[in-house]
Amino acid sequence: MRFLCLHGAGTSGEIFEIQAGGITYALEKKGHTFTFVNGRIESEGEADIKDVFDGPFYSHYPRATKPGEDLARAIAYVQQIIDKEGPFDGVMGFSQGCALASAMIMQHASTSNTPLFKLAVFICGAAPFDPAGMELVEPTPGSYPITIPTTHIVGKQDALYPHSMKLYRLCDPTKAEFYDHGSRHLVPFDVKNTEAMIAAVEASIRRVLVG
Repeated sequence: MRFLCLHGAGTSGEIFEIQAGGITYALEKKGHTFTFVNGRIESEGEADIKDVFDGPFYSHYPRATKPGEDLARAIAYVQQIIDKEGPFDGVMGFSQGCALASAMIMQHASTSNTPLFKLAVFICGAAPFDPAGMELVEPTPGSYPITIPTTHIVGKQDALYPHSMKLYRLCDPTKAEFYDHGSRHLVPFDVKNTEAMIAAVEASIRRVLVG
């Protein structure tokens, strides 16, 4: 499967490639590919990132409470990448990248019967905004706007954990894989967590392949 990879705010495609390396390395050996892209706008680096990595750093939209029209601009930017470099079978996001990916999936589903992606992997996910970019999409019990197979990798100590759980509740639970690595806003590199994360993603891949 081909995955489009969307990084978190204040990082970059190159940094996300390093962060997710433990997951992607194993999956690449099985024939899956990952395309990491930079966000639309250059931005200040994430506090924990800029002390470790050199810039430039990017975000998909400004890290404001409400992105407003910048959400639509970010979606259009990523859609251009899909049109040029796709199609992609799946999307993998981290933090803000999850919020953008899930917003794209929901907006596309509202106008098309053909899913934008067959699979989504959400790592330390931020919750998506509505099409106007003004309010977070709130889960409704029994209603799931994201119906494709999903993998949710979260961290109990992550400040965005409530957002990750909100995103999880927007997805069909019968098609969702869930793994809590118990740590902060990061992708752990230890063997135990890495193997568990890979297993969760592979379980979602099997859902797609089996149909």
